[in-house]
Amino acid sequence: MPKNQVFVGFLYALLATILWAGAFIIARLAVGEISPMTLGATRWAMALAILSTFMLPRVKREWPIAKTFLPQIIASALFGIAAYSPLSYFAAQTTSAINLSLISVTTPIFIVIISSMLGQRQSLHTWSGCIVALIGSFYLVSKGDINQIIGMHFAAGDILMLAAAVGFAIYSLLLKKTPEGLSSGTIMYLMTVFAVLMLIPCVIWESTLPTAVFNMNGIVFFSITFSAVCSSIIAWWTWNIGLEKAGPSLCGMIYYSLPLWGGIFAFVFLDEKMTSVHFISGALIIGGIVWASRGNKKPAKDATPNEA
Repeated sequence: MPKNQVFVGFLYALLATILWAGAFIIARLAVGEISPMTLGATRWAMALAILSTFMLPRVKREWPIAKTFLPQIIASALFGIAAYSPLSYFAAQTTSAINLSLISVTTPIFIVIISSMLGQRQSLHTWSGCIVALIGSFYLVSKGDINQIIGMHFAAGDILMLAAAVGFAIYSLLLKKTPEGLSSGTIMYLMTVFAVLMLIPCVIWESTLPTAVFNMNGIVFFSITFSAVCSSIIAWWTWNIGLEKAGPSLCGMIYYSLPLWGGIFAFVFLDEKMTSVHFISGALIIGGIVWASRGNKKPAKDATPNEA
C-alpha cells in the first residue's frame, strides 16, 4: 500500500465513483420494473442485512465512541443517502433530464465553496482544476451542444436537484474528521440503519401512487443485489475512507469523472457509441482532477484519518 495517504484516499474515492457509475447502468435495466424510491430503499435494506451479518460485534465494541459522533452520522445518513433519492425523484417531475444531469455534477464545486466558507483555504490549483473538470462534465452531459446549456429553462425541480447536490456536499464534509477508534465500517453500518428508517416513509408514500410498480424478477433482483453490494456497501465504504485520507475537496474532483465512467460502461455493456465528445470531456475532466491534485501533494493536518 502506498505510504502517501492522499494517493491512497484518491484510489478509494476513484473506486467508489467507478462503482456508482456502474450502478447507474445496472439500474437502467430495471426501469419500468420497480419504482425509484422503492429500489433505493430495497437496496439499502439488503445492504443493512448483509452488514449485520458481520458488523454487529464491531459496532457494539465501538459504540461508546460512535455515540459521541452520532449527530454527524445521522446528518450524513440524511444528506448523503435518504434525502438524495426523494429530492431527485420530485425534481424529475418538473424539470428536464439535461437539467438534472448538469446540476447533479455541481456537487464537487459546492464542496470546495462550503470548505472555503468554513475557513479551509483552497489552493489556486484546486479552484482552477475544479472549474476545468466542471466544464468537462457539462460538455459531456450536454453531448457537446452548448445550446443545451444556454437554452436551459429553470423550474422548481432544479431547486430540488440543487438541494440534493448541496446535501451530498455537506455529507462529504461531515465525515472529513472521525474520532480516533471509530472505524469506517461502524460509520457505514450506522449510516445505513438511519437511512433505511428515513426511507421507509418515502416508500409508503410511493406505494400509494398509481404509477407505483414492483415486479420482482431476475433483472430487478440483480439490480437490487448489485446496488446493495457494490454501490451501497463497497462504494460508500470506500468513499468514506477516501474522505478521511484525501479530504473532501480532492474526492469531489474525482466525483466529476462519474459521467465519464458512465459513458465508458454504456459503450462496453450497452453498445452506445463513443464520440469525440467523450474524448474531449474526458481530457478536461481528467486534466482538471490532475491539476487540482497538485495542490494536495501534502495532506493537510485536518485531512488525516481518525483525527479527533
